[in-house]
Amino acid sequence: MTQAHNERCRDCKESLHILLATLFDGVQVNYDIDFPSRIEDLTNTNIYVGLATIYQALQKLRGHFEFAKAKKLPRVDFFIPSEKIIIEFDESQHFTEPRGIALGLYPKTKQYGFSVDRWRNLCRYLNKRDNDPPYRDEQRAWYDTLRDFAPQLWKTGKTIHLYSRDLVWCSLDPKKKADLEKFRKILLNHTE
Repeated sequence: MTQAHNERCRDCKESLHILLATLFDGVQVNYDIDFPSRIEDLTNTNIYVGLATIYQALQKLRGHFEFAKAKKLPRVDFFIPSEKIIIEFDESQHFTEPRGIALGLYPKTKQYGFSVDRWRNLCRYLNKRDNDPPYRDEQRAWYDTLRDFAPQLWKTGKTIHLYSRDLVWCSLDPKKKADLEKFRKILLNHTE
């Protein structure tokens, strides 16, 4: 993992956008997938049971019962409509105890666009905390979970998570065939 590079580098996200746009048509940035964020709005869906278990575990963890404040899920980092692929660029603050608990409850029978085990290990290793507001870690874990489950509701697509410290993302040049191929392989590795 690259430690010296600032994981909030704006150029990294812009590079990801350009790389994605080189590989896929119609890439959307900061996109509203129009997905509910409240558990009660997902009651009659094929993902409710799995989500309800996770939601209740997050509520019980520290006693924060009202962390899904918005009616709709906040925007995703990148969306490829033709493939129904969500791509999230996760900085360290995503790797918290609540996120690890949520990931531990993901149904093992489903496939995800990233290594759930690796993300759980990063949650244990980094163990980040953001208590402003006090329920922020639960809220972030819940919203990340919804992004992961949305493709199951659509019955197509996937959510790919990229860790900001895995690479100096802005060092990849979409005009260089080798860099583009490296990025393509990274995406494929996250989907197997």
